[in-house]
This record gives sequence, structure tokens and C-alpha cells, in this order.
Amino acid sequence: MATIREAELPGLGKKYQLSLEEGEQIVVIIHDDGTREIYYFAEDADEPLASVSLSDQESRQLGSIIGGSFYQPRTLERLDTAVSDLRIEWLKVRVKSEIAGKSIGEIGLRKNHGIIVIAVMEDKGKGRKETVSINPGPGYVFQAGHTVVAAGRSEKIKNFEKMFIENG
Repeated sequence: MATIREAELPGLGKKYQLSLEEGEQIVVIIHDDGTREIYYFAEDADEPLASVSLSDQESRQLGSIIGGSFYQPRTLERLDTAVSDLRIEWLKVRVKSEIAGKSIGEIGLRKNHGIIVIAVMEDKGKGRKETVSINPGPGYVFQAGHTVVAAGRSEKIKNFEKMFIENG
């Protein structure tokens, strides 16, 4: 299992050192201005084999990709990730579902339902690029065709899924 060490870099930011199972290391330096530097070290190496510098926005986008927000395998209609009682679901908004045309705040997802919306993917149609809204605010309105990435306890997610069933 990988281990992570954290160190303060006074006047600069923080350093995270991830030791991988095969002996390699990844070092991430998060600067106070939001930029990140990522270094890859081979086992027992003193110098990195590769490095990259990312802006704050680029880092957040990469984190979302690595975390699975951007890609859902086509063979799976839904993806369940069980961590204790936590579930993360990808749910498609249907035309006549209860959630269509309503905002996160109007529904009160966090307060009333114990649900956190991680991201919403909006398919723009054939040949047009999909857009992703990461951690959308309470004013975000769900529309038919959106794919909602949500997290919550298993029972809460089961109840939330019912809002996606088409009524009438």
C-alpha cells in the first residue's frame, strides 16, 4: 500500500511525498499561489525522471480525471464505489424525472437528502464537446441529458436515485 508524507514548506506551500508499492515516489509541491509541481522518482533515485508544473485549474481538472469524474466505462450503466457506507453514482437526468428543471438548492440535496453533487456532465450532442461542472453551486439547474456524479451514504443514494425515474 502506498504511503504519503506531508511537510510544510514555509513561505512556499506544502510538499506531499507518495511512496508507491514498487518503490517509486511521486512528489507534489503545492505552492501558496496555487501552482503545483509534480515529480516522479524511480526507486532509490535522487533526481526525478520527469516533472511537470500545473496551474491551480489544471491541477483540479487532472484530479477530477484521476478521481473518475470524467470517464465512465460504457459497459457500465452505473458505477458503485463502496468505501464503508459511501457510494458514488453516475445518474442520468431523464426528461420527465423529478429532478429535471430544478436547482441543487431548490431540492436541498445536502441539507434535506444528505447528497453531495461532485460534478455534472452535460452532453452537447453529436460532434460537440461535453462540458463538466465540478462541484456546482446551489443555483445549478439539472436538465434532461445531464449526468450527475453524486456521493452519499448507500440509503441516501438509493432515495436520490428515485428522483431520476421518469414520472408520467
